[in-house]
Amino acid sequence: MQRQLKIVHTSDVHLDSNGTSTPVDGFRSRAERAFAGVLDTALEVNADLLLIAGDLFDNNRVDDTNIDFVYRQFARLRPGKCQVVMLPGNHDVHDATSVWNRFDFDAAGEHVHGLMAHGGTSVNLKDLGVTVWGRAMFEHAPENYPLDGSPDRHDGHWNVGMAHGQVVDERIDQGSSPITREEIETSGFDYLALGHIHVWADHSEGSTKAYYCGSPVAHYAGAGGGKVAVVTLCPEAGVEVSSRQVTDWDADDKDETRGYGNGFPW
Repeated sequence: MQRQLKIVHTSDVHLDSNGTSTPVDGFRSRAERAFAGVLDTALEVNADLLLIAGDLFDNNRVDDTNIDFVYRQFARLRPGKCQVVMLPGNHDVHDATSVWNRFDFDAAGEHVHGLMAHGGTSVNLKDLGVTVWGRAMFEHAPENYPLDGSPDRHDGHWNVGMAHGQVVDERIDQGSSPITREEIETSGFDYLALGHIHVWADHSEGSTKAYYCGSPVAHYAGAGGGKVAVVTLCPEAGVEVSSRQVTDWDADDKDETRGYGNGFPW
C-alpha cells in the first residue's frame, strides 16, 4: 500500500575542487556550498528520499577529496530515515575511467544507492514503498536514450524514474541523450527526476510529473538557478512539486572561470 513520501531532487552540482579559486563560506567552492545546502534542505523538510539525477561530479578526473566530501555530506543523513539514489550524467559518465569506479558505496553508507547499469536498473526501497529506476549513461551521444528499457508500471507502490538528458519532441536530429515527450507520457512513472538542464523546468506529460530541478549552484544557471525540487507523493492528493531556493545568484559576483550559465546543458 502506498504511503506519503517526501523527496528532494537535485542534479548538476558539478563538484570539482580544482575548478574554483577561492573558498566560499568555509567551503572550497560554490558547488560544495550548494551541495551542503541540498543536504540542509533534505534535513529541514524531513525527506524520505534524496535523488541526484546526474553530474554530481563535474568530470571523471576529479580527485578523491571531492568523493570524501560527498561521503561526509551523506553521513549527515540518518540511514534509517533518508535514502539516497544517484545516477551518472554526461559529465560523470559511467565508462572505464569513471569517477564512479572510485566511489565506494560501502563507505558512503547503507542508505546510499547507485543506478549504475547501462541497460537500466531499479532500487526497490520496500520500507518507503517506492521503486526508483534509472539507466546509467555510458556515453553522451545521439544513440543514448535515457528512458529506453524503463520497466512496466506496478501499482501498489510509487514508481519513480531518473533520467539525464534533453527533453525533445522527437529523437531525430535533436542532439545527444534525447528524452521524448511521448516517452515521458507513457513511462508510467509517478515522478520523473530529470537532470542536464541547469534551470527549473516542468516537462510533465499525461499522468507523469517530470521536472528539471536545475543546478543548486545559482552561478551555473543565472538568476533562474540555485534550486532543488521538493516532491510530495500522497495517496490522496497525488504528486505535488515545488521549488526551493538553495543558493542565490549575484550578477556582480558571477564566476566567469566556469563553463556554465544561461540554463544550457553542458
